Amino acid sequence: MELTKEQIKKIDLFLEGIGIEYLDIRFEMVDHIATEIENTVEDTNAFFEYNGFQTPFIKYMLSRKKEYFESYKKQKRKAFWFNIKRTLVTVFKESIKPINFIAILLFLFAINLLENFNLKYASEVVFVSFFLSFFYFTIKFNQFKKKFGAIKIIHAYASIFMFNYIVSFHFPGITPIFSESSYSPFLLYKCAIALIVNILVFKCYLNEKSNIEKRLKNLA
Repeated sequence: MELTKEQIKKIDLFLEGIGIEYLDIRFEMVDHIATEIENTVEDTNAFFEYNGFQTPFIKYMLSRKKEYFESYKKQKRKAFWFNIKRTLVTVFKESIKPINFIAILLFLFAINLLENFNLKYASEVVFVSFFLSFFYFTIKFNQFKKKFGAIKIIHAYASIFMFNYIVSFHFPGITPIFSESSYSPFLLYKCAIALIVNILVFKCYLNEKSNIEKRLKNLA
């Protein structure tokens, strides 16, 4: 018998109560446990009917508490690199969508025109845009984390975003952008590409955020 939203919510709350904090991992575990109960329990209403610690559901979950938590720790260890790989693939696929690919080419063409017209002005425009995007997206990531808590896939997006920032600002540093004598066009294009990556990562993050919010709405 298929579980109701309220019954699925009870599974989610139990897992959260035993310390399974990462929401996306918890989603997967909820799906697995719900399927397991649907396939093995004939009367799910009686199974979930509250009767203190004698409630069949509570006894069932407590008997598997250690197993669930060990599974969670194992998934948490391997989830980071899996999600990094998944996120990079998602960002790449987003970049080669026709409308995005054309927009990227047009942007780089505009940068080229700015460079030919006024190199230092172009560098300042791109750098300020990159800095503002980093500042704005960081605020949005933190707001989402405060609202929904820890989520592995969102952590992967934030990690790629931060890596992009570190590479752009420090390899080499951004100081030459403000110096006409030592400025190189390489820094301009590097900053422009970093800005493109920021926007693509954030766009993919918004799609992921929407999926998570829909899933949470179904559990509510």
